[in-house]
Amino acid sequence: MQTHAQSVSRVIADHGTTHVFTLMGDGNMHLVLALADAGVEIVEVRHESAAVAMAEGYGWSSGRVGICSVTHGPGLSHTATSLLVAARNRSPLVLLAGETPTGYRGAQRFDQRRLVEACEAGYRAVTAREDAGAVVAAAIAEAARDRRPVVVGIPADLIEADVKAPAVPAPDGVPAGVPDPAPAALVDDAANRAAAARLREELRHAARPVLLAGRGVTAGDAAALVTELAELTGAALATTLPAKGLFDGHPLDLGIAGGLSHPDAEPVFRDADLVLALGSSAGASTTRSGTLFPDARLVRLDVLPAPGAETAPDDAPVRGEVRATLTLLLDALRDEAPARPWFRPARALPECWSDELAGYAPEPAPGTVDPRHAVLALDPLLPDDAVIVVSNGHCSGFASALLRAAAPRSFHLAQGFGSIGQGLTTAVGVALGAPERHVVLVEGDAGFMMHAQDLDTAARAGAHLTTFVLNDEALGTEYHRLGPGPGRGDLAVVPTPGIAGIATAMGAVGRLVTDLAELPDAARDALAARTAVVEIRTARAVRSRHLRWRQIPVPAGIGRRTPATGGDTRAR
Repeated sequence: MQTHAQSVSRVIADHGTTHVFTLMGDGNMHLVLALADAGVEIVEVRHESAAVAMAEGYGWSSGRVGICSVTHGPGLSHTATSLLVAARNRSPLVLLAGETPTGYRGAQRFDQRRLVEACEAGYRAVTAREDAGAVVAAAIAEAARDRRPVVVGIPADLIEADVKAPAVPAPDGVPAGVPDPAPAALVDDAANRAAAARLREELRHAARPVLLAGRGVTAGDAAALVTELAELTGAALATTLPAKGLFDGHPLDLGIAGGLSHPDAEPVFRDADLVLALGSSAGASTTRSGTLFPDARLVRLDVLPAPGAETAPDDAPVRGEVRATLTLLLDALRDEAPARPWFRPARALPECWSDELAGYAPEPAPGTVDPRHAVLALDPLLPDDAVIVVSNGHCSGFASALLRAAAPRSFHLAQGFGSIGQGLTTAVGVALGAPERHVVLVEGDAGFMMHAQDLDTAARAGAHLTTFVLNDEALGTEYHRLGPGPGRGDLAVVPTPGIAGIATAMGAVGRLVTDLAELPDAARDALAARTAVVEIRTARAVRSRHLRWRQIPVPAGIGRRTPATGGDTRAR
């Protein structure tokens, strides 16, 4: 006879999970003990939201479904933002949450299912008639199949009880790895063939095509197919921000499409007459609310609409699995003569930014550096195998545009719901899921301070993580949108305590940079340590390019979507 906690722990250990991220409470403490007894490493975090973010990062880098656990009531409610981030990112993870004991009427009782479903995640509640381990096995399979978070609620009075249900075999597909993001079960062969025929027809009538690859191409391992399609059709290659670096070094590559497009790419995008968005929602941030591709027809190939995305009826995607559809399309095109590229190739980084750097150069205040020059100076110092994690906020505009992703699956965006503050916690999970890689996080001061306490978690867990904080001592996006001055942007200036000192107090190495000449030595010291933070004091006057284009009013009639507002970065 085994308890429900032991049954769950066996399933998770058999799944190949090495780490479970948790904040222990009375609703999950016995489960945590059973997981430790099963040989799973327990990572105790400082906030429940961090547990979910770390599980998401771990799942992305390890190829497994990330697992985390919290207690009932406020333990679960604290996870809401990270659950939404994971749902919008289509990240498979399972959250094991306590449920209040049967008959409980105290302060921590609330409708957990309604909260979870509002966060666009699935919910499974374990009953006394079931084996909690079998329910968790089914949840892991569901998360992998549907690529979304699934929460399993286990009553606190059940977790220690013996399993009374008959042994139920784990359902087929309780995987040690995560399948392609568009499983064959969701799209049949006929749909893929129809999609391939539609794309072929669109390309036949286009003179200036662009192939825009999103997260579905990256996760579906379809980059080589997209590259071959571009070489056959003469199309330009581009990516959404989450798929950054997918085609780096290819002569047809134009880099990121959207607010962070480099100056060499923008004229090509303006001239395009067809954009095939592959595994991408091609949302407002990617299309600049329609202004980036003003004369192009937009055709999206995807399995399902992006979670949470609002799309007009004429934006319905061509329904097909990316890899299967492109394979069929290429089979039909390979006998045709390859077309010549229709555009002038872009210069490589950082040459494509040279005019931008020269033409927009606010003077940094004493003791600060231009964040663009700091990021460009940092780029050659990073290890060749580095995994770069970028958070949301003003800082992301510099890092996402100017850092290179040196290898496939070397760039991860921690901003699926448009929230700041997800960078550090996500990066810890990425580091623990891929211990053979060196993870580098670029974060802003406001985002870092939201979860600074979990730098302690990173140090305790031995995460191989180097964090570079671009510290302008402000809520940078709001500062620039309001404009400097008393009663306006100055209200977004928030003095920051010494971040390098905080790092040292948390058990990490801390370094401070106030002059560009100090960066190489500080970066080398930090990269040589296990867990480290480099605080770079940056010039508040320098506005990221993605904020500068948003200041331009959108002409009437341009674009089918509502212009992006606030912190919307819902690109795929």
